[in-house]
Amino acid sequence: MIPIVQPTLHDFEAVIAEFRQAWESGQITTGVFTRRFEAAVAEKLQVPHAVMVQSCTAGMMLVLRALELKGEVILPAFTWTSTAHAVVWNGLTPVFADITPGSYTLDPQAVAQAVSTRTAAIMPVNVFGCPPDYEAFAQIAQDNRLPLVYDSAQGLGSRFKGKDGAWHYSGRFGAAEVFSMSPTKVVSAMEGGLITLHDAELAGKLRQMRDYGKTPDGEDIAWLGLSARIPEINAIVARYNFLQMDNLTARRRHLMAAYRESLGSLSGVRYQETPSNCESSGNYFTLFIGAGARASRDEAYEYLKKRGIQAK
Repeated sequence: MIPIVQPTLHDFEAVIAEFRQAWESGQITTGVFTRRFEAAVAEKLQVPHAVMVQSCTAGMMLVLRALELKGEVILPAFTWTSTAHAVVWNGLTPVFADITPGSYTLDPQAVAQAVSTRTAAIMPVNVFGCPPDYEAFAQIAQDNRLPLVYDSAQGLGSRFKGKDGAWHYSGRFGAAEVFSMSPTKVVSAMEGGLITLHDAELAGKLRQMRDYGKTPDGEDIAWLGLSARIPEINAIVARYNFLQMDNLTARRRHLMAAYRESLGSLSGVRYQETPSNCESSGNYFTLFIGAGARASRDEAYEYLKKRGIQAK
């Protein structure tokens, strides 16, 4: 069976020395290698703070809790379940808004219409690697004095071109962006999550909350937190893969272009449209089978399955 995705793993011989260092140090979780990875992320993405956590889901749960929100959170109707889980877990009410045809990211106009006096935050989502319209959401958030929390689970390596003409990596927008580094993501830590943000106080709070909410000296509990620490081995894998991020995303985009060229003549088949001011991380290649296609979605799925090609 050809898998839908394979985890990105660096050459084992390159990481084994650092594995041994972590093992022999006795500091096997949230230590020097975690800090080294966080520093590499902050430098590359040009954001002041990066906080590594156990998963993207845990990261979103912690960010929403750290912001101490009450009320409703606007999020897209088309997203993975973790987005809504993080909202509901915090006692907040999800309000689902429509998506933009083509890119399948959250529609800024739909969000503007959904904002009310009960709205506590807006939570756009990176879809299959395509970032949302950061500038449009920044304006809506500013006009309504609302925090933006981005579910960028699939977005590490994606870029956005602002009105200033400059390209920026996802990771420097909103109150926080939260990424996944699970085995299915372009930059994998085997398992892991990542929060990027500008506010030093919030970053410090999140570092405590990922470790049960402990104070820096470990003598007391300052916040309601989770056990969301990350093993050093995962941080080592994450850093080595992160250093290859541009090559990995370029390779994904090359493969996506090859698929489009090869399948371009199929009737009734559409592909995700990446806006001209966005560059996808290429996390997933997706196609949409509609009217005029020779087979239904389910028929295409079974056809691929019988020939040893995994699809979802």
